Amino acid sequence: MNKKVFKKIIVLIILAYITLFGNSFAQQFEGDRILAIVGNDIILESDFQYQVQLYAQQNKLTQISPLLAQQIFQQLLTDKIILAKAIQDSIEVTEEEINRELDYRINSLIEQFGTVQMVEELYGMSLGKIKITLREDLAKKLMSDKLKRRKFAGGIKVSDKEVRKFFETYRDSLPPVSDEYELAHIFLVRKITDAEKKYARDKALEILDSIKNGYDFSELAKRNSDDEQSAVNGGDLGYAKKGSFVKPFEEALFSLDVGEVSDIVKTEFGYHIIKLNEKIGGKLKCQHILVAFPRFESSDLETISFLKDLKSKIENDEITFKEAAKQYSQDSLTNNEGGYIGIFPIDRLDSTVIEEIEALDIDEISNPVRLGSDLNYGYEILKVLDIKPAHELTLEGDYDRIKQYALMFKENEEMENWINELRKTIYIDVKIQ
Repeated sequence: MNKKVFKKIIVLIILAYITLFGNSFAQQFEGDRILAIVGNDIILESDFQYQVQLYAQQNKLTQISPLLAQQIFQQLLTDKIILAKAIQDSIEVTEEEINRELDYRINSLIEQFGTVQMVEELYGMSLGKIKITLREDLAKKLMSDKLKRRKFAGGIKVSDKEVRKFFETYRDSLPPVSDEYELAHIFLVRKITDAEKKYARDKALEILDSIKNGYDFSELAKRNSDDEQSAVNGGDLGYAKKGSFVKPFEEALFSLDVGEVSDIVKTEFGYHIIKLNEKIGGKLKCQHILVAFPRFESSDLETISFLKDLKSKIENDEITFKEAAKQYSQDSLTNNEGGYIGIFPIDRLDSTVIEEIEALDIDEISNPVRLGSDLNYGYEILKVLDIKPAHELTLEGDYDRIKQYALMFKENEEMENWINELRKTIYIDVKIQ
């Protein structure tokens, strides 16, 4: 294989990591063109365009070259071929497996974007609808994954000889290593203060009093709810079943009778007022008004001031960084490890972090840096443990990294061979060239 083939493989590896939702959120339009038929399934032009847009967005590209677009299409085609073989072999997945994967995906989204509300705003639908939309594609993906695990049950390994041969063959095509920083941090969550809770609670109680005095719930939601997605529809959240909402909201909702309005309900987002409108089987149709917790600047300043004082104590040898991380950091994954968070290429770090740490030498500590989304964030101080300058890959200094490239290369070769075998047993009609 030549260098162009290797570069193609790297692109396909990247593509494998960007498809969080598959085709779930691609819309089918009237006159949507069929680009390919695979078994009993099809690839629509809208499916393809969605994947192209997703790739461009996640890789910050303003345009996609024809070659890259072709590679994206080929990855779609490969996924459909594997699914067709899974169906042909009667691969089955259980409801428990689907539910477990669905919960994992949803929790990953919430962790990535900060809150359920942020996820709903990003995808323009309620969490319940996101789950419904995801479910079918997840079932297909699990079938395909189960087939791949069966095929490659023994795993794929690379020997030292293969790693060295791979490096000698493709060393000129391998990307150089950018500047890397080995870092530790102390992180504090931006807590909601009592003053912020009181402000939201008082406002929610005023709205609830208005409802009790006969004011229209929908109009009050339009004027007052901080859930912008539902506020335009009078707070309407549509039909949902158990598992669609956070626990305190759901417990309050399922305790209501039709037409009844709840007292104020506290969740991580703020205070809610809920009205149950319909019950159909296990599904409930409701409205809500959300009064979100405000963000008073004084709370941020308290956290920033605490971290600055802690930084001074560390620099004055009153406490070590490791001891401070163990005692104060609210990152439960790293606080017992002295706050160690790993080695990061500089191009993978946030611009605000880069601005802070580029001015630091080894063992120096940054000023507080904000971390997280607008609705769910905190502040951290970072210690530079080591700085690894940019360099070309070498076997002596970067063996593990080269081994990973070699393994991905071999995995792709094995996958290509398998797909070529599947093509002999699966009906494929590609309508574009």
